[in-house]
Amino acid sequence: MIQTNKIYWADKLGAISAFLCIIHCLAVPTLLSMGMGFLKNPIVTILFVIVAFISIFKTTNKTTSKGTKLFLWFSFAGFVTSIFLEESAPIFEYLMFLFSGFIIAGHIYNARHCLKAKK
Repeated sequence: MIQTNKIYWADKLGAISAFLCIIHCLAVPTLLSMGMGFLKNPIVTILFVIVAFISIFKTTNKTTSKGTKLFLWFSFAGFVTSIFLEESAPIFEYLMFLFSGFIIAGHIYNARHCLKAKK
């Protein structure tokens, strides 16, 4: 694997959006009690899923590591599944945090170790 000092924008976007998703999920109950109901809007959730998909898609097209590709897509699949099943059981809310953390870890790992050098 060739290391590069330049971090690909998709890794930055993916890690930041997954981190913001975790903050969003932790803050929504408190903010809902304060009357800020717009944060529970499904459009916000769909936006997080779209941003995660775009960042993972772009990252996996640029990375040289098949393990990183599989890890990021597995994390995305778990994240989306957890979002859709969140209302059915409380465990899925915790799994959503876990898979968001996996997405962050995958993007950070890819940014540090797996990118092709730009020519």
